Amino acid sequence: MNAVETFQKDFEALDRAGGPLQRLRRAGWDRFAAHGIPTTREEAWRFTDLAPLARQPFDLGRPSTNGIGSPPSLAPGLVFVDGHYRKDLSVLPDGVHVSSLAGALREDPRLMEGVGAPGEGEPFVALNTAFLEDGAFLRVAKGSRLPAPLHLLFLGTTKAAHPRNLYLIEEGAEATVVETYASAGDTPHLTNAVSDIRVGPGASLAHYRLQVEGPSFHFGAVRARVGKGARFVSNNVVSGGALTRNDITGSLDGEGAHCTLNGLYVIRGTQHVDNFTRLEHRMPRCESHELYKGVLDGRASGVFTGRIHVFEDAQKTDAYQASANLLLTDTATVDSQPQLEIYADDVKCSHGSTVGQLDKDALFYLRSRGLPEAAARHVLVRAFAGDVADRLEIQAVRERVDRILSERLGG
Repeated sequence: MNAVETFQKDFEALDRAGGPLQRLRRAGWDRFAAHGIPTTREEAWRFTDLAPLARQPFDLGRPSTNGIGSPPSLAPGLVFVDGHYRKDLSVLPDGVHVSSLAGALREDPRLMEGVGAPGEGEPFVALNTAFLEDGAFLRVAKGSRLPAPLHLLFLGTTKAAHPRNLYLIEEGAEATVVETYASAGDTPHLTNAVSDIRVGPGASLAHYRLQVEGPSFHFGAVRARVGKGARFVSNNVVSGGALTRNDITGSLDGEGAHCTLNGLYVIRGTQHVDNFTRLEHRMPRCESHELYKGVLDGRASGVFTGRIHVFEDAQKTDAYQASANLLLTDTATVDSQPQLEIYADDVKCSHGSTVGQLDKDALFYLRSRGLPEAAARHVLVRAFAGDVADRLEIQAVRERVDRILSERLGG
């Protein structure tokens, strides 16, 4: 049995259970079944071969109370195993309206209305919708502020997990959310996560996404809609996974909205990371800034596609995008594709992309001052990654990124 056959078997079993989400799940499955697992013949996937996933079946993860011990995390928060909430492993923070999505949907099955159906180019969002059951739910009331960052830990075992997260940041509210994706062991698994985000007028959300899994397949989608005068900041850090694809979309839906996308991936061996970002400027006087950086060692491969779409009514748009990649070996590869699609005539938009190796003169200079080669390389790589790493405002997250860099560089 291959992956699609396994997905179909598990969907049919879930569909037989019925429930208020049945129609939504069926719509998701119909869209995924019509598309299937993407192939390299599709423009958006031409640098990412999913044939290994297509051959490997993963049974659907189910709620359990298996013997996973209390996992390490950045702070108290919610823990999910194979996409399902584990109350026994979680420590709910005080003063926060947060719960599992399954619990929130039992109270209000209409929560998913208006979230938006999977788009034509979102087959894994469609697959996630077909298996929509659980995830994290956060509502920050109008004018209020989370007293501390909300931490969410998603652990994978050997199964397929499809967590769906929903964050509603109401008018004038402020919040910080940290999602960490990790593995409970060394066995391959599938993570297919979607975070739907609504940032109301004048509100602000800082969203962190840390992917530190083992040899997994990881698909992560973030779909943020940003209201008038609101601010959304995405920080996306990847060091784990055998194959990772991230789709990050920021839709600036209100005048004066601001969106920042920061990304850093540090990979080695035969790891593959594909980052696909979209910034949709729909209204006037909106601003977006994007910086993605990659550090690749061994035979690792990376892909960056960054698309800025400026709609006709989005006059006075200010958009900047940059992608930079550092190859530590001659066998590492990167394909970078910055894209601008502009239909307004009074805008300021720019993009840039670079791929290079360590500066030999800088390396020689540091070694001539007494630094061993490994330490000198670490200094240069940390300086390269610093543009993104130093933007991470949570100290514990920043320290974790520094540890990742040290471990990957052997020091």
